[in-house]
Amino acid sequence: MNNFVITIGRQLGSGGKEIAEMLAKELGIKLYDKTLLQEASRESGIDATVFEMADERESSSVFGSLFSIHGSISEYMLGESYLDSNKLFEIQSEAIRNIADNENCIIVGRCAEYVLRDHPAMVSIFITADHNDRVNRIMRSEGLAHEAAAEFVEKGDKKRRSYHDYYATTHWGEARCYDVCVNSSRLGLDGTVAFLKQFVKTHFGI
Repeated sequence: MNNFVITIGRQLGSGGKEIAEMLAKELGIKLYDKTLLQEASRESGIDATVFEMADERESSSVFGSLFSIHGSISEYMLGESYLDSNKLFEIQSEAIRNIADNENCIIVGRCAEYVLRDHPAMVSIFITADHNDRVNRIMRSEGLAHEAAAEFVEKGDKKRRSYHDYYATTHWGEARCYDVCVNSSRLGLDGTVAFLKQFVKTHFGI
């Protein structure tokens, strides 16, 4: 069987990151989240700071789609063209494809389910949760009051949706665009991980 890959999209505060970490540990495979930026930096030779600035932000929101680091745009030129966020997305996408071709793994966010849409052994997952649970989780993790946490959740979702839908032809969070959509409020984090683990093992025959 080809290397299998699990992509996980998630609403802010849904516990998606924690679920991805737990699932990776249960399956004994590597998780790529922020580490994707390091891989893209290593493969391209471009400073990781550049990828971090563009991370899950759509083109028009990143310095008008043109990067200026320490006041010097020319420092980040590729050939004859300036390095804009669309080019960064292409480089990151190539890093995603290289990882998926060489190892079993979980990739969180970054339009991975769209980038890997032609991968022969990919399962795409989207994790949501009840709004109150999401807000309460952000209140705990960020130390925010309820109103501020609710605003944080709303802005976070908007950012992720804008990023995804800018680069992909599918729509962030729409059930028809994923193999599995699960509400983590129903089973809790541990129960959601157990459910997804069984689904993945059955699907891939492992």
